[in-house]
Amino acid sequence: MLDPINLFIIAAICLAFELMIANFILIFFGLGFFIVGILSFFIKISWEWQMLIAFVLSLVLMFVLKKPFKRWFHRYSEEIKDNYFDEEGVGEIKNGMVYYKGTFWQSDDIAGLEEGAKVEVLGVKDSKIKIKR
Repeated sequence: MLDPINLFIIAAICLAFELMIANFILIFFGLGFFIVGILSFFIKISWEWQMLIAFVLSLVLMFVLKKPFKRWFHRYSEEIKDNYFDEEGVGEIKNGMVYYKGTFWQSDDIAGLEEGAKVEVLGVKDSKIKIKR
């Protein structure tokens, strides 16, 4: 029989490696060894059975809790919008193109508009700008 303290040490090592790797696998082995360590205080079990129970419990915990853990740890509080071109704004007709945010854009909607006319930009799609006349 392994001493419960040894099982807690194995659990702590698994959890420490999980903090370094962050793959959401070792945390469940740490939990399995921790639970078997607690059980070992009350029930005398041979070391072979302790290992078997710890591994089986770890696998069950992994298959049941891995997705909820990942969802909880990887939740985002706000959406990051990194495409600042795909925003509404005001552009200007220059050289037969729409000048918007320091870049010239092609548009099929500028036919008949005069040079220097202001247009309302609705966004960018497929490298072409969408405007409202």
